[in-house]
Amino acid sequence: MRTDFSISKLIAMLVVAIPCVLGGPAWAGDSYSVVELGALRQGGSSVGRHMDGTGGQVVGSSGLIHGSAMRAFVWSRPTGMRDLGTLPGGDYSEAFGVNDAGTVVGDSNTRETMRGFVWNAREGIRELSPLPGDSSSRAFAINNSGQIVGYSSGKHGIRAVVWSTKLEVRSLGTLPGGNYSEAYAINNAGRVVGMSTSSSGTRPFLWTSRDGMVDLGILTGSESCKAVRINNAGQVVGSCTLGSASRPFLWSKEIGMQSVGSLGGKEYADALGINDSGQVVGASETSLGARAFLWTKANGMQDLNSLIPPTHDVLLAQALHINNNGQILAVGSVHQDLTRDRESHLDDETHAAPLHVFLLTPVGSLH
Repeated sequence: MRTDFSISKLIAMLVVAIPCVLGGPAWAGDSYSVVELGALRQGGSSVGRHMDGTGGQVVGSSGLIHGSAMRAFVWSRPTGMRDLGTLPGGDYSEAFGVNDAGTVVGDSNTRETMRGFVWNAREGIRELSPLPGDSSSRAFAINNSGQIVGYSSGKHGIRAVVWSTKLEVRSLGTLPGGNYSEAYAINNAGRVVGMSTSSSGTRPFLWTSRDGMVDLGILTGSESCKAVRINNAGQVVGSCTLGSASRPFLWSKEIGMQSVGSLGGKEYADALGINDSGQVVGASETSLGARAFLWTKANGMQDLNSLIPPTHDVLLAQALHINNNGQILAVGSVHQDLTRDRESHLDDETHAAPLHVFLLTPVGSLH
């Protein structure tokens, strides 16, 4: 399962990048200042997944692009990037969500399987149990109350789940006729979104404790859809696919589902984040490769690379999260002089360019 452009797809679309340096420089432009967050090891890759409401804490994974050296991290000022380790017996972990209290969720392998985890500075990393009888779990998001969502898997299939504040696990079921579901996000009111199979195909869902799982529909001409984020106003973003094409959508109770387009009219784009103001971020294919975007009702879709200083060689390929301060978490690269030795700047185990994670903070007014 991937809720966004895969790492391999990003690598294929990016130019070779120079190694990350922890606590890299900040650049100020007309719209955003840009801070590079570094990596757990020099020359390694980093992918940022989520941040808290103030941009003070960022979580993701860092290490080699493939293989057992990938580790979940939490980044904060002024300490930088901290390795969260793995569950007992594991050698791999990723962090996907963090709330305003600094509690982090993600997943890690163990000696036998994959399990979701919850981490905080006081108790460290703890395992999230799957549904009774299942063997594996994954966790993707946590709200400010401490509720966590993800999925549980085993011999009977995969089911979207929510863990309570006491870490008790509950199945969210599937849409009618379905046999598979995953939950990707939860807002502070406890509303959950994700994807589920159904008698009509793979559909995005909205789950509430009152109404259960509700099908959000599909963009005309699409085969399947998934919902990946929900804000506290109840707006939902995700993507619908038809063959190799992907179209991002914005859904609300008042308007229903609408497409937010793509950069340059290309056929592949993903919406990956939304804040309470309805600003949407994601990634779009362009004639030059993958590019991070910002979408607003007033301005439509803009390439984020046009909103950062042009004097530094930063290429933003994907924006994964935007908070209510308008801060954006993005992944991309730093260009190197192409006359340099290219191979010396590649990930030493995969021969692929390292990915960098950037925190963008508005310095002007965007509407």
